[in-house]
Amino acid sequence: MSESSELPSVVTAVLLALYQRHDQPLAIKAISGVGENSYGQVVRVSWPTLKDAQPIVVKIAPQNVARRAHMHVVDYYKREVFMYQSVFPAYIEILKDQNCFGLVPKLIAHGLEAPKEFLVFEDLTSRDYVPNARSSLPTYEVVTCTLKALADLHSKSFALQNIQPDKFAELVAQLKDNLFTPDMETVTIEFGKVQLRRTRQLLQGEIPDHKTKLMMEVLDHCEKRFKELALHCVAGNKQKPYSVICHGDFWNNNILYKHERKSGLPIDAILIDFQMSRYAPPILDLVYYLFTCTEKPLRDAHFQGFLDTYYNALDQNLASLNLQIDEIYPRQIFKQQLHGFGVYGLIMAAFAMPFFISKANEIVDIDEVSEAIQDLNTSSNDAPKCRELVEEFDMLNERTLPIFKRRMTDVVEDLIKYDMIEAIITKQ
Repeated sequence: MSESSELPSVVTAVLLALYQRHDQPLAIKAISGVGENSYGQVVRVSWPTLKDAQPIVVKIAPQNVARRAHMHVVDYYKREVFMYQSVFPAYIEILKDQNCFGLVPKLIAHGLEAPKEFLVFEDLTSRDYVPNARSSLPTYEVVTCTLKALADLHSKSFALQNIQPDKFAELVAQLKDNLFTPDMETVTIEFGKVQLRRTRQLLQGEIPDHKTKLMMEVLDHCEKRFKELALHCVAGNKQKPYSVICHGDFWNNNILYKHERKSGLPIDAILIDFQMSRYAPPILDLVYYLFTCTEKPLRDAHFQGFLDTYYNALDQNLASLNLQIDEIYPRQIFKQQLHGFGVYGLIMAAFAMPFFISKANEIVDIDEVSEAIQDLNTSSNDAPKCRELVEEFDMLNERTLPIFKRRMTDVVEDLIKYDMIEAIITKQ
């Protein structure tokens, strides 16, 4: 669906059935800008003539055939509905109180008939939850609030595994990774590899001291083993019982915050967009967020504190369910996973950084790219051709290239600093 002032007829019909507001005009406002949501358009729907009518948020699947195929739209919408219909109710059951699980917005309605998928949610702005501006890097307070919410989410998965292991096993069996798979498209792999190669090339102009040489070695190894490392990270079954049902796409735009009125500081967070939820080590959500959404000066000052914030919050949440963290997720295992899976932060930085640092008008047309990928897949799917396509649609420019270099090299430097490169250098 392109930018439009109208809803698809299937959504309109569902809203009429839900609310019976047949004679009331709708106001529709786009929430996500062009290029900001690969998996569709997100709009806020309100009834301006009805004073007490709460607005809602509707996520609408893209219609472009090539984009739907490349972005696995069918799978992603099914995954989010599965989280709401199966996973979250299981969490509520062990909590014994639906009001105790306030980490996600309410899913009001949905449709999964392709290609007309849609999801209808409560509008969290009605409860004073707002996003951290995409152009605003998270502060210490924002990161702390975020990690507490993440720990809360992960604690429910650990608790379900402990309290209802059969139910947990049934759920995770249906959570196969929908991004990194053995048969993932070559062009997807090449996109990540191109960003790592570019980072390495940007480093070649630096003074070749020991640190720079090691950073280039890390980038070279990660590029050559990109798919292997990605599959290694998301293999949740190999880490059980120390894997959880992860958020999967844990970055700035998928978290909303409530702020204290006087200080303006965030006091609570709600998580959205569970289309990529997976069964994997909890560290993946953590390093994805810390390495792609924060900058090095903040990490230099608070990295260990952020880890402690997450782990202590996880401890408190488990204790509230009469579970002991030392038995569920010992700190030593937490540290081992940081060392073993910290590379995931670099993998996701390679995928996400060009998008995260670009303005909406700088992001490539996803429909156009998807059509080019479709044309390529019908003729040739070898790596060189895919690499050429990625480079053809490069979105970095004079403004963003220096940011890209700084952010990416900082991630590599921190992987070395925090002893997270063994998985990259050592053959699995």
